[in-house]
Amino acid sequence: MIFNDTATKTGILQNTEIKLFGDEGYGQITGDANRLYQFTDRANRALDRFAFLAMSADGRWQWDDNNYVDISIGTTSLVSGQRNYTFALEHLEVEKVLVLNASGEYSVLKSIDASDPDAVAYLENNAGRSGTPTQYDKRGDTIFLDFTPNYSIANGLKIYFKRGASYFVYTDTTKAPGFASIFHKFVPMHMSAMYAVDRTMPEAKNYVDLLQMEEKDIKQFYSARSKDERPTISTSYQNNK
Repeated sequence: MIFNDTATKTGILQNTEIKLFGDEGYGQITGDANRLYQFTDRANRALDRFAFLAMSADGRWQWDDNNYVDISIGTTSLVSGQRNYTFALEHLEVEKVLVLNASGEYSVLKSIDASDPDAVAYLENNAGRSGTPTQYDKRGDTIFLDFTPNYSIANGLKIYFKRGASYFVYTDTTKAPGFASIFHKFVPMHMSAMYAVDRTMPEAKNYVDLLQMEEKDIKQFYSARSKDERPTISTSYQNNK
């Protein structure tokens, strides 16, 4: 389902127009500049909600918006003498951090939390020590390494992360949500429900009920994805002697 389809009237905005304004609703959003801006923002809030549902429910197959042309892995150079590294705010959740040693081999860093008493020895007491990092702490949008690197190397820090959805802009026509097409209807459903709630429309409760059913299906779908992995069965033996 594309964002705005004025030809066949099957786009997200057209679907929302019919839900909210009835059979004669075409143009109520797409033909009104102020509403078009407003409902583009509402569509992006719906994408935010979908991303949250998918990321919080996903199994071994991690969700990412397929409108992005890159993959959700970021790299930056490791700089000798630099212990702290800031990453983009689009990185909503850091999943794994790897460091490249001076020999050119990646290793996974252990995540530690500054609130953990055991972390003091690694973060504070190691502040003046240099070498190859082995652990990290994340505070806000910054990663703190336990050891200060004593070497510089390109792409020396690699971050696997989860990010939010790729947003619509009001001029979009052919762009579609970057997730499974069976759930594209979630976007106009969410937009309509939230608009109805904001305007205390009589239909609000029905819209919200339908939206909650759709959210349940989304969470179930994304929590079960990884069917290419065969379940393993282990046999246990009990010695009754």
